[in-house]
Amino acid sequence: MFPITPSWDDATTLFHEFGHALHGLSSNVAYPTLNGGVRDYTELQSHLLERWLMTDEVIDNYLVHHKTGEPMPAALVQKIKDASTFMQGFGTTEYLASALVDMRYHMIDPEGLDPDAFEKATLADLGMPKEIVMRHRSPHFSHIFSGEGYSAGYYSYMWADVLTADAAEAFKEAPGGFYDKGLARLLVNNLFSVRNAVDPADAYRAFRGRDAEIGALMRDRGFPEPAKK
Repeated sequence: MFPITPSWDDATTLFHEFGHALHGLSSNVAYPTLNGGVRDYTELQSHLLERWLMTDEVIDNYLVHHKTGEPMPAALVQKIKDASTFMQGFGTTEYLASALVDMRYHMIDPEGLDPDAFEKATLADLGMPKEIVMRHRSPHFSHIFSGEGYSAGYYSYMWADVLTADAAEAFKEAPGGFYDKGLARLLVNNLFSVRNAVDPADAYRAFRGRDAEIGALMRDRGFPEPAKK
C-alpha cells in the first residue's frame, strides 16, 4: 500500500474542524438549547482557528519533514502565504453572485417564476462580469433550497470571513501575537463560551471592543481598501 501524504488542505481542515470543537468544548451556558449557533457566526470560530496553522510555533514543531524532522523551509512558507491571495478576485465574485441571487430569490413572489430568466436578469442588474459565472447555478443551489439553514443566508460564509479577518488582525496586533493569553481569554469568554446565550453582535463587540470592519477582509484578500466615509 502507498502511504497517505496529508495535503495542505488536510492540515487546514484539521484546524478548521478543531475550531468547531473548541467552540463546543468552551460552552458555558445555563440551558442546553442555547448551545446552538447563529448562522452568521457558525463558521467564525473554525475559520479563525485556521490562522494558527501558519504561526511559527506550529510550523517549527509540527510542519516538519517526516524523515529528517526539519521544519518547512522558510521559502516554501512564504510561497504559501503569497499564494493566499491568488485568484481571490475571481473567487470572491463568483461567491457573491450566488449569495446575492439567493437574497433576490427570497425577496420575490415565486408564482410563475422562470429561474433562468430571473438569474440572467439579476446578474445583469448586479453587473456580473461575463467572464465569471455564479459558483452555484440555480438548478443545483442546494444550500438555499434543500432546507431552511441557508435560505437567504448563503452570504454567511462571507460574513464569517469578515469577522475572521478582523479578529485575526486583533491577534496580529496583540503583544503575544496569536498566543497572547489575554486576548485568547477575551475570545473564549466573550465569543466561544456564550454560544447563543448572547446576541452575536454584542459578543463580538465585547471581544474586539468595536464592530468588525470590512477593511481587514480587503487586506486579507489583497484588495484595495474601500475609501473611508
